[in-house]
Amino acid sequence: EDVRSTLESVGFEGERMISLMKVLCIVLQLGNLTFSPDPQDAEGSVISSQDELLKLSHLMGIDPSVIENAITKRKVKAGFDWIETKVTAADSKDSCDALAKKIYAQLFEMLTESINESTAPTDLDVNINSSDHKYGCISMLDLFGFESFKVNRFEQLCINYANERIQHRYVVDNFISVKEEYEREGIDTFDVSDIE
Repeated sequence: EDVRSTLESVGFEGERMISLMKVLCIVLQLGNLTFSPDPQDAEGSVISSQDELLKLSHLMGIDPSVIENAITKRKVKAGFDWIETKVTAADSKDSCDALAKKIYAQLFEMLTESINESTAPTDLDVNINSSDHKYGCISMLDLFGFESFKVNRFEQLCINYANERIQHRYVVDNFISVKEEYEREGIDTFDVSDIE
């Protein structure tokens, strides 16, 4: 419920929400496919989880044979001709994973753009250093000091958050290391439990 209401607040409602969830289901369903060597040709492969393939086919609205051919075969251009080659089960799994990653990356990009659009001020000529503007300003303190951009986007927030978590982990590990060293040397130490 929380995820749904949050997505609605950034523009995913109705058919758009259904499409988003459907794409997520497709990505997850791709992960359920299993592959095995083709019993008729040891160099090729087949999707061994036919029931999972049928679920994927239903979600995508594509015939199961088209999906299987796309994942278990490769087309190579030789001169002016296209040659269809078979791939191993391991290569088919890699192709399937690559497809899932690509779909997920596109979905993340669309979600990020929607978040950026819904959180962006309509007046982009705002002077963030002025005291009379109507928009708030979030400045990030990281390893290199404060950053204050004219326009902050969701991607920047994610990057800054990840950097802050890495910096925090580094500081905590450093304090613990120094504390252990002090204890080995018999020096009174400080309580690091509040750092976490």
